[in-house]
Amino acid sequence: MFDSLPYKRSQRVSDSIKKEVASIFLFKVNDPRLKNITITNVQLSDDLSNAKIFYTSINTKEEIASVEKALKKSKGFIRTMLGKSLSLKKIPNISFYQDES
Repeated sequence: MFDSLPYKRSQRVSDSIKKEVASIFLFKVNDPRLKNITITNVQLSDDLSNAKIFYTSINTKEEIASVEKALKKSKGFIRTMLGKSLSLKKIPNISFYQDES
């Protein structure tokens, strides 16, 4: 009667998180250090409690440290905005990692 879903729920939610975080960086974050960031991937745990957000930046090596500091500072704001835009019972804990590939 019902076919199985094409892929896991955690993958669908991670796709939504990727789109929303990219939109937050584009339109809602006012920190100029975070304007040159591109979200490349989101890995979400199967229980939807932790999200690893991978990003790339066109900044120089010296500016990367200030970008990482700005990401740590804005983590709470981003989680709040995700909570407003996604319909999840619990918003995952987020952590940012620079994408090396």
